[in-house]
Amino acid sequence: MRIEPLTFPAPGGGALLSSSPRGGTAVRPGRQGGSGRPGPPTAPSTGLSLLDSLVARTTDLSRLADVLVDCVQGGASVGWVKAPTTEQATAWWSAFLADPDHRTWVGRDDAGRIVTTASLALTPQANGAHRAQVVKVLVHREARGNRFAPGLMVAIERYARAEGLTLLTLDTETGSLAESLYRRWGWSEVGAVPGYAKVAGGALVSTTIFYKQLGGR
Repeated sequence: MRIEPLTFPAPGGGALLSSSPRGGTAVRPGRQGGSGRPGPPTAPSTGLSLLDSLVARTTDLSRLADVLVDCVQGGASVGWVKAPTTEQATAWWSAFLADPDHRTWVGRDDAGRIVTTASLALTPQANGAHRAQVVKVLVHREARGNRFAPGLMVAIERYARAEGLTLLTLDTETGSLAESLYRRWGWSEVGAVPGYAKVAGGALVSTTIFYKQLGGR
């Protein structure tokens, strides 16, 4: 299994992240403070590396769309009531990854195909620069049971600590397998919001909100 941070060019052609001479990533522009934040640390033991953005826009974008469609077809709503078409999923990923405050990691199977992904949404407001939200944790049904999700969460938390973040949040459907996994991985439950999201068939389901406090660097 390889887990990699994935980035796309910003609108206008500028890269959101670029390779640094030390093998990590350069800071992204537009954050308050001028110096920006460091990119994910190099971690050979977990196979972390930055994907080339032009390659990602061709081969990898279609595979990301496949993972999203498969997860929604398998019962995960992740913002959708019914499964999107491949074209809709591709357009969604293009817009999502163009946001300069999003960081996305992918995991590949032995054939090099993307089978899992998770993202971190940084907070653009100055009073929230210490926190971020984990979003769109997706594992293709063919790859479930292979411990991809724990690897992604480790990569995200490592990146968050390196960036100086001290608080992460996320939400998931109440009663889902993911809810029990987040508890196992040390996340603390805030509570559940009833009728938060609509699922296929029109039913409203509860969502549980979690947080995790990270130590300093």
